[in-house]
Amino acid sequence: MKKNIFIVVGIIMLFSITFFFGNWQYLFDQNFKIVEDGAVTIGAEQLQNNQLVELDGEWAFYPNILISPQESLATYKAQRVSIPVPANWGKYVQPNKEGLTIGTYHLKVTVPVEGQYGLYIRTIRHASRIFINGLEVGGKGNPSPASNHYQSENSDNYTVVTQSKHQEIDVLIQVANFHLPKAGIIYPIEFGTAEAVQYHYHIKVFTDVLVSVGYIVIGIIYIISYAQNRKRKEELFFGLFTILLGLYMSFINQKVFFLVVPITHIANQLRLQLGILPLALMCLTLFIYYMYPQLTKKRILYAAIILMSIVFVMYSIYNPLTGNERAASKAEVVYRRLLYITVTAPAIVYNIWMLIRVMMKRLEGARYVLIVFTAVCCYAILLILNFLVSIPIDYSEIALFVMILLGFASLLNYRTNNAFMKIQALSEELMLHNQMKDEFLLKTSHELRTPLNGIVNLSKSLMEGAQGPLKRVQQEQVILIHNITQRLGHLVEDLLFSSTHMTGEIWVAPRAVPITIINEVVAEIQNIMPKNSYVRLIAEIDRALPHMLTDELRFKQVLYNLLHNALQHTQVGEITVTAHVQQSHMVIQVNDTGAGIPAQDIEHIFTAFYRVKKHGQKEGLGLGLSIAKNIVEKLDGAIYVTSLLGEGTTFTFTMPLATEELVNSDQNFVTTAVQLENEVLQLDLPLFYKGNDKKILVVDDDHINIKVLADVLALKGYTVIAVDNDFDAVAYLKTNEVDCMLIDLMMDGMSGYELCKQVRKQYDMLELPIIVLTAIMKHSDLVLTLQVGANDYLQKPVAMDELLIRIESLLAVRQSSIDAIEVEMNYLYAQVTPHFFYNTLNTIIGLSYTNIDDTREALYCLATYFRAKLNVHYRNSMVSIEEEIELVKAYLYIEKMRFVDRLTVKYDIDESIQLMIPALSIQPLVENAVVHGISKKMEGGAIEVSVQREGQFVRIKIYDNGVGIPDEKLQQLLNGEGSRIGFTNPLKKFKLMKNASLRLYSEEGKGTTILILLPEGDGA
Repeated sequence: MKKNIFIVVGIIMLFSITFFFGNWQYLFDQNFKIVEDGAVTIGAEQLQNNQLVELDGEWAFYPNILISPQESLATYKAQRVSIPVPANWGKYVQPNKEGLTIGTYHLKVTVPVEGQYGLYIRTIRHASRIFINGLEVGGKGNPSPASNHYQSENSDNYTVVTQSKHQEIDVLIQVANFHLPKAGIIYPIEFGTAEAVQYHYHIKVFTDVLVSVGYIVIGIIYIISYAQNRKRKEELFFGLFTILLGLYMSFINQKVFFLVVPITHIANQLRLQLGILPLALMCLTLFIYYMYPQLTKKRILYAAIILMSIVFVMYSIYNPLTGNERAASKAEVVYRRLLYITVTAPAIVYNIWMLIRVMMKRLEGARYVLIVFTAVCCYAILLILNFLVSIPIDYSEIALFVMILLGFASLLNYRTNNAFMKIQALSEELMLHNQMKDEFLLKTSHELRTPLNGIVNLSKSLMEGAQGPLKRVQQEQVILIHNITQRLGHLVEDLLFSSTHMTGEIWVAPRAVPITIINEVVAEIQNIMPKNSYVRLIAEIDRALPHMLTDELRFKQVLYNLLHNALQHTQVGEITVTAHVQQSHMVIQVNDTGAGIPAQDIEHIFTAFYRVKKHGQKEGLGLGLSIAKNIVEKLDGAIYVTSLLGEGTTFTFTMPLATEELVNSDQNFVTTAVQLENEVLQLDLPLFYKGNDKKILVVDDDHINIKVLADVLALKGYTVIAVDNDFDAVAYLKTNEVDCMLIDLMMDGMSGYELCKQVRKQYDMLELPIIVLTAIMKHSDLVLTLQVGANDYLQKPVAMDELLIRIESLLAVRQSSIDAIEVEMNYLYAQVTPHFFYNTLNTIIGLSYTNIDDTREALYCLATYFRAKLNVHYRNSMVSIEEEIELVKAYLYIEKMRFVDRLTVKYDIDESIQLMIPALSIQPLVENAVVHGISKKMEGGAIEVSVQREGQFVRIKIYDNGVGIPDEKLQQLLNGEGSRIGFTNPLKKFKLMKNASLRLYSEEGKGTTILILLPEGDGA
């Protein structure tokens, strides 16, 4: 609801700003008047840059007579009066016997140089004829004192151009009116060079054309859209509505329609203007009905349509009430206008009510309809004002056009999105496959990133000499890095191919590769196979076989995928890898004695995500064989499968042979001949490295990562504690303090999420920073990491330099928070001194024996004082000056009770002042005056607190006749260098307020005066 109110208010403000911007000269009669006594001199600088000058001021006027240019104005000197232009001429003219009012305007313009000049006329009511230098140059209608010759015009804007004569332009305008309440020159007449006048006129015409054509084009688009399906009638009626609105826009302002279609008679123009509006309202009503048919009663709808049809007939074809005759009096003119508004109002009110119901029920697209309808209502109000009192509404049609375009373009987009969502809901099968892909990437990435983290960081640890010179320990680390690299290569390629193999975008780099590479792959898999496995993996490869032309990394991936697939489907038996040459290709076969593949599945076995379902066996993700097929074909080979259910499966693929020249050119090729045994690092946990006073707790279920992180952090000088599960971490935190935690997101048992939640029950984010290490790529997991209490996260593989920077940053933030708390406490202690507290309590205790009422008042003042002083949130907020003065009075009451006759207090407070000021801004200054000024004098002294208005400001004065401040100390305080918190803190607060000032006057032995000037209402 708040958004809807914001939209309505915003659109109303837009139309208001547009209205006032376009018509401020008309609305406010404070324009600069350049015409005096019927004459004006125009300077060259006023006409620079195609500027137009408004000829506002006192024109010469000859009421109740039409003077021709052939007649001498001296003849009518006695009738000459001055009339303000623009203005209604009502009080200057009198209607003749036939009800016509006439008059003649005269103006003499002196121009800087001879040339072509022009006038831009924005409507002269109700008929006019313009003569310049004795020649007729333009006009609208036919001004005449006789009704049979009189012909009115319909608020047309036009321009006239003439040649100056002796640097003068003599303007004579004949005007006549028949019963219009407001007539004469009611809009400013603009003057400029002929080129400038035509330029501005064409700009206005172009704007009207743009708006009108824009509406019509939008309407045609919607009608064409309806014609394509003929289902959504709301598009049809909205299209008709915008077309009618575009036509109406062409009937008003510059009347571009009548520039094309020569309809000059005022009655015909009015019929078009008044007749098209009920048609537009009818289309708008039907549009809303078809948008929200559940809200509309058809009887009311039919009544509204019939009413608008009657209005259309009466005002565009034939009106039986008036017989299409013009009004005979001003009262009848007003009556006809009110009648038109009355008969069209029900349709407008009905549509507004329907919109309100739409918004109350929050129906589909209501907010976008609200934009358009609010804009139409605003424009309708402006039209009514223009219709009743002739107020111009320039540029408002542009605002209406923009709002309609914005609203219904958004509505169309909204409906398109809804249609898309419905289509998307019908694609559940496709979304299911997409979800499979996402889960694959999610699970595999975690398996990849963890060993990758170990590789990168172990190598960095080795380069930095964490273990010293290469000895047995370093050799073990090198072996470990090697084994991790071998395992990681296959996992990395699986992830890469998961996104590229479907499109065939596989990058390969073929070269001569020896046949012994098969032995390397088999030996590595043998090392990671369980020792108690019932499956034997055998490689029967003749080392004398020739080299293959292939990509080594891709070849390893194919072989690994085939062997992995065989291991999954072979519970007992053996898997044999053989190779032999056939023509110009190497033929490699992977044969297993597993369960075999059903005949109906063989043709689909290489399809991505296809899985052979077998009870009790892991199905996998169904990508390995598809990836293998794409790689083999990319390397100009072929792959196929043969299988017998229950006996086993044989995968066969081929690789082209390398030429002898290619083999000889690659003499530096080296293949690992010896495979090291795969070893798993096991640490004795909890691991503890003693360092400086900064303790880092590492929680990771991978001991390789623990060792890497611990070595790096210890080398940096931190004290490191490492555990491999969440229970040991929580138990350690219960009895020990640490400065930072590193947590692996994906662990067995409690996840990193849950561990963060457990830690946050005891420590907040400033007390104990947490960095989460994650291999997950999904954005939602990273966001959740921060939501559950982690300060930061790093994605594996972790760059140690970045990790150390993050740790240092978080430790600095933690230390900063500790320092901030200490400063906060010192601040509070400085605000409330024990000496003041004890003396006050002793005074109150003594008072309680003699006057219980004064004791109660003293305790109330003391409570008021401490409530403000000890409330941390209060101190950083804005409070009313009344509340701050209450605190001042409470404090001075306490001090008066202590000092008795040695302290005199005087208040001069204007309680009508409403002002918001920073909390604890005046009281500390008063306290400073008492403690450092009056209390230092044996005889005591007086203090005066004054709050009064001073012009547009509020003056706050604090005066004491204490010991005063030395000049040097005074200057330090004004520069903010003093040590008195009671003065420097308020000074800083007032400096933050706009247009606020604080002055300090003091003389040793005579006292101190503090003056604060604040703009009234600025802090509210």
